[in-house]
Amino acid sequence: RLVDTPPDLMRTSHFEAEARRAVKGLKNVKVRSIVGKDLLAHSMGGIYNVGRCAEVEPRLVVLEYTPKKKARRTVGLVGKGIIYDTGGLDLKVGGSMPKMKSDMGGAAAVLGSFLMLAQTGCPDRVVALCCMAENAIGPASYRSDDILTFHSGKTCEINNTDAEGRLLLADGVSYAARD
Repeated sequence: RLVDTPPDLMRTSHFEAEARRAVKGLKNVKVRSIVGKDLLAHSMGGIYNVGRCAEVEPRLVVLEYTPKKKARRTVGLVGKGIIYDTGGLDLKVGGSMPKMKSDMGGAAAVLGSFLMLAQTGCPDRVVALCCMAENAIGPASYRSDDILTFHSGKTCEINNTDAEGRLLLADGVSYAARD
């Protein structure tokens, strides 16, 4: 359902609201988010820069489940949530932009997996990270040749703004491993 929602009805804030609604009432679950320029305060230049031009700010939605008994381990789930993928300034060619609303399927799958694990009383601590942005075009768009700094401290030079998913995941995977 989330993947099929039209992009005017599924912005990064809508996804976060859906996630919060979905976990409401579940025991041992916490939700928080890092939004807009706060992403930069957490050194998440990938998520921030991909979504900095969109009308609705990019965000990292963090869902955490802790079992009642001591957890065996911590499991991290990280999903790409490009709400709509225009290709950025490396605009997708005619005919290839329809259905780009589904580019947030990774984040939707992570949310669904998290819900199932939390509802069934998984013996592990589970942290789900939904890296959310819209790869929109405008005066503030990130550009080819920009250098971005990620949560890990690593940098990369952008060669194609339509390769945005890995930029979100670079921040999400590093955050999962380090925080």
